[in-house]
Amino acid sequence: MKKIFYSLEGVMLAAAMAWGFSACSPEEFGSPKEAGIPVVSDYEEAVRIEVDQETNYAHFHFDSKPGVMPVWIIDGKSYSTDFSVSKYYRKAGDYNVEVKVANANGVSDGSVYKTFHIDKTKMTGFGGFVYESEFNMWTKATVAAPAFWYAPGWNQIADPAYSLADGTYVVTLPAKTTDQWQAQMSMTTDINTAADKHYDFSVILTSTTDHPHVMVKLVDPGDDNIFYCAETVALTANEPLCFWKSDMEGLDITNLKFVFDFGGNAENTEITIENIVLKDHANDDGTVVPEVDDTPEPVWVDVNSDDNLWKGAQYEMAYFYAHGEDWQTYPENPGMRVEGTKYTFTLPNESDLPWQAQCTFVTTNVTTSAAEEYDFKVTITSTTDLPGVTVKLCSAGEGGDDIFIVNNEKVPVPADTPTVIKGIKKAGQDIAAAKLVFDFGGNPANTEVSVENIILQKHKD
Repeated sequence: MKKIFYSLEGVMLAAAMAWGFSACSPEEFGSPKEAGIPVVSDYEEAVRIEVDQETNYAHFHFDSKPGVMPVWIIDGKSYSTDFSVSKYYRKAGDYNVEVKVANANGVSDGSVYKTFHIDKTKMTGFGGFVYESEFNMWTKATVAAPAFWYAPGWNQIADPAYSLADGTYVVTLPAKTTDQWQAQMSMTTDINTAADKHYDFSVILTSTTDHPHVMVKLVDPGDDNIFYCAETVALTANEPLCFWKSDMEGLDITNLKFVFDFGGNAENTEITIENIVLKDHANDDGTVVPEVDDTPEPVWVDVNSDDNLWKGAQYEMAYFYAHGEDWQTYPENPGMRVEGTKYTFTLPNESDLPWQAQCTFVTTNVTTSAAEEYDFKVTITSTTDLPGVTVKLCSAGEGGDDIFIVNNEKVPVPADTPTVIKGIKKAGQDIAAAKLVFDFGGNPANTEVSVENIILQKHKD
């Protein structure tokens, strides 16, 4: 288990205990000597960072030196004294880590600073077409600098600031706007499209605040009424969302213009625009486009309604808690506390793989029928980034895990971001007693996960 501390004073105390109190017998114990504090420049080469770009895990290593240990300060807020530490990063970008060095005399005054880069943003769901593909017309295009029209209350003010690095735009909107088209950003390109072709498009958008309607429009620069798409999307704060279109009928457009409108933004909002892809649909970049679920959102019953089949569920908890490639089990189970319709699980130890942190409600009175269809919804919030949470509603008896109504696998849950997991109009099964499985496998140590507002209802068209 990682030794995680939440203040630098705690790390210094731990270092003193580990290196000062254990280094000498009582009769030969000496006071720490300021002159013996580590000189951090001696340990620059001992700090190594390896990034797994497939999984978005950064692995931090301190090559062991006699009599010293590292004090990792990761993202300026979490601390560890392990010689090897790993952390999951969901968003693409540049990150940094600070490392101090401790021995029996104390902690170094200076620090080693290292930076590293995460190539791709991990998405909850479809992540769009391949940005690096040879078929991406955007990366080969000449793109004009963004033009803005920023007008809170329809009174134009100074353009918002923006940055551009590695194809990613970050736009800063300091002032609140209230209406569509009050925060426009447009980029004209030398991309030409043709009516005898079809096209695919995707872009990833992230807002630091909730934004109910961001407009995305691909349009003829000479005629606003000739466009490929003009749709709004709702962004949840700090939750990347992929807007995409596949197999769009072509239009004869010269110098295609890309327009984003952030009208209706809260003050001090930052918008990230990344992984823009436009390609000829005939060119296969290997992307598997998900089936579009056009099932309409149902009317959800209240969590405390008698129509919520989970209300009054009688259950016992079952756990499986393990780690490592050899699936070594932990001696203790996760803890759980209940507050109304909210269940909070405490995961003190890290797990490494899916299905290594299972928390299961085994019910005696939640039943379903093959003659019905069902809707299911739950909100999950974690204190740390979880790379993939599985939620499965299945049989606790005959047929077991193979008889299920909901099976949402490996849904990323970013830290401190309520994530809703749903199943709508799912075929029923004859289940005499259901079990609801949550698997948080891959969680970091010292994680708390809340599961709240569970709703299981019969679907009504």
